[in-house]
Amino acid sequence: MLWTMRRFPSRLVLFALVAGFLAAPSAAQAPRMAPDFYATIAVAGFERPVEVRQSGLKRRLDIATGGLVQSYITDRTRGALIVLSAAGRRRIAFVFPLAQEEVAQPLPLDLMVMQDGKARLTRIGSSSVAGRSCQLWRYLGYLGRSGTICSTAEGVILQLTPDGRATPLFQVLTLVQTVQDPRWFTVPADYEITALPGMGGLAVRPAPVVAPTPAR
Repeated sequence: MLWTMRRFPSRLVLFALVAGFLAAPSAAQAPRMAPDFYATIAVAGFERPVEVRQSGLKRRLDIATGGLVQSYITDRTRGALIVLSAAGRRRIAFVFPLAQEEVAQPLPLDLMVMQDGKARLTRIGSSSVAGRSCQLWRYLGYLGRSGTICSTAEGVILQLTPDGRATPLFQVLTLVQTVQDPRWFTVPADYEITALPGMGGLAVRPAPVVAPTPAR
């Protein structure tokens, strides 16, 4: 297992931390969230757009780099981060414990995440990103940084540009707000499951071998 983990590109391992360990609210809180959606996002430093699907307390990110496809599923209802790795014929699902304390996300996609992260938001106008109108906000104090974001009326952040950057840190390219197929957030049946220490009795069952149709 350790040998396999070493083969992961370091950027993808970092993204696993971003996607999972920094995305869980306190179990004692009633989390707020944006509506279900599917989006493709341009992220600085990534050669291809990242695909994001969100449904309730579950989020999936799909990243392709070189010949490796990685998927990161955060399931806050079960306290698990699942990393799906597909290289050649090898299919492996790594299950990590998900942090239970609320921690700010480096790539927030929900306006309420920034609000819960104690950011001070000031409305400064309106704009348009990916053909969608959005509200421009100045933020201050989120992860010790300041900058500008543009979010939809429903609270989906379409663009984030920290001060000091000439281009956005991330920008939504396409966005479809619709109910997501639950199968996107489960482990496919042809994946070998490896639970890492700390998972306790968490059970992650494979999904039926039926490829879901993307909701776009």
